Amino acid sequence: MRVLLVGNHWTDGPGGAETVLVLTADLLRRAGHEVVPFAVAEERTLPTPVRARLPAAAGSRSRTRFGEAWAGTWSPRSYRALAGVVDEVRPDVAHVHHVFERLTTSVLDALRRRGVPTVMTLHDYKPVCPGYRLYADGAPSTRCLPGRHLEVVRHRCLEGSRWRSVAAAADAYAARARGLYDRVDAFVAPSAFLRDRVVDGGLPASRVHVLTNPVVAADQPRRAPDEPPYVLYASRLVAEKGVQTLLDAAALLPPGVRVRLLGSGRVERQVRSRVAAEGLPVDVVGAQPPDVVRAHLRGAVAAVLPALWWENCPMAVLEAGAQGVPVVASSVGGIPELVEDGSTGLLVPPGNAAALAAALTELLGRPDVVARMGRAAWARMRDRHDPATHVRALLDLYAAVCG
Repeated sequence: MRVLLVGNHWTDGPGGAETVLVLTADLLRRAGHEVVPFAVAEERTLPTPVRARLPAAAGSRSRTRFGEAWAGTWSPRSYRALAGVVDEVRPDVAHVHHVFERLTTSVLDALRRRGVPTVMTLHDYKPVCPGYRLYADGAPSTRCLPGRHLEVVRHRCLEGSRWRSVAAAADAYAARARGLYDRVDAFVAPSAFLRDRVVDGGLPASRVHVLTNPVVAADQPRRAPDEPPYVLYASRLVAEKGVQTLLDAAALLPPGVRVRLLGSGRVERQVRSRVAAEGLPVDVVGAQPPDVVRAHLRGAVAAVLPALWWENCPMAVLEAGAQGVPVVASSVGGIPELVEDGSTGLLVPPGNAAALAAALTELLGRPDVVARMGRAAWARMRDRHDPATHVRALLDLYAAVCG
């Protein structure tokens, strides 16, 4: 089978969508199938047979913020480029990942115009929420469901940007009017929680299939954390991930314990400033390649994800468990589907720094519990997120839409 993989970034990270895209390509190739990746052209773009055809990101030549935001709704360049690739490689099926604002949903139009069966993995709530996250004013929100897209403008859900929010709302209304998502034959929801929310928002339940993200587990769970002890946050530095809550909790941890932050994002500057101003026991390491992240994970007492928004199936949780590291995370969204409280990690209320610090302190003082939870997390990842099982399910879905 020849599979056209479509996503904004064909790179090693930095986000979960990119991680899943690259892993999917590897799994399909190992299963004997041909993969043709299509993304925006970047310096870090990985090899692809259609490298010369990749378009620039939508809005990259715009002179104003409004022009950039509006260009991110539909890209003629992406449409023409993908149509040309389809004519050249003639794929059996297209698997679309995160394409919003850079490739834009113009790629769905190009695939439908060329009659290519299409599967789309949902990494967030974008088809039903113009703001992507069902998150407004610092908390989860469903006030935009179903179809009340002006709420994204009222609350400036796109990082506080008026123009991005206006463009996103207009794009959502236009997508509904032209039946954009009717052009997708099947949707992959990596969590049951996300499946339920997008169905609430109007996607047909019959076309939304729950298939959790895969992860490659280590051959054995790590033996013991490093000394001196630290806990690890390995995700984007953005407000909805609860980074400020983690900084609050860091001040409450026992002496000698460090919090290590791996990642970059919109609030990185504020984080660095606060750490310096308050003398917090926090090391801001920045974005790192996957092998370095794994090394940091294997040395951590625990991984932490204090999310405020309804996470879907975060790779930060899967990758920690795959190394045999327990996770302390917020009990929100799809996270409880991944972390069994008290067995593979600990769940805490979102935004509660005292509860987060207490959970981390509990693990810091119980190496036997850390080892037991780490082994259980590793076994759970191997059982429920096995790459071979995942690719078989994907191929079954491809065959169904092609049939």
